[in-house]
Amino acid sequence: MLGKIVGVVTVGLMAAVLVLLQLGLVAAGDAFFIAAAIVVVFTGQQLIAREHMGFAEAASSIFTRPKSFRSRSSLTAYFACLGLAAFVTAQVFAFT
Repeated sequence: MLGKIVGVVTVGLMAAVLVLLQLGLVAAGDAFFIAAAIVVVFTGQQLIAREHMGFAEAASSIFTRPKSFRSRSSLTAYFACLGLAAFVTAQVFAFT
């Protein structure tokens, strides 16, 4: 249950960054920094969840083995977060 809450909150934060960027309420550099920070923290959380693996195996399992996620909602939240971060990054580089 906690994983679902964290996933929803993280995706919500990333969506809020995108909306604030689109409305012009946050500078492009700040939006990029916030998006990168969210991705780094969320990726760190996924790596910690795979502490029984080596670093290289854990990092590759995030993208190559969907069954390594605790739940399907965690997988969906992680890739939704990455997608929104990619969109924020594209917006920042396209309009800067």
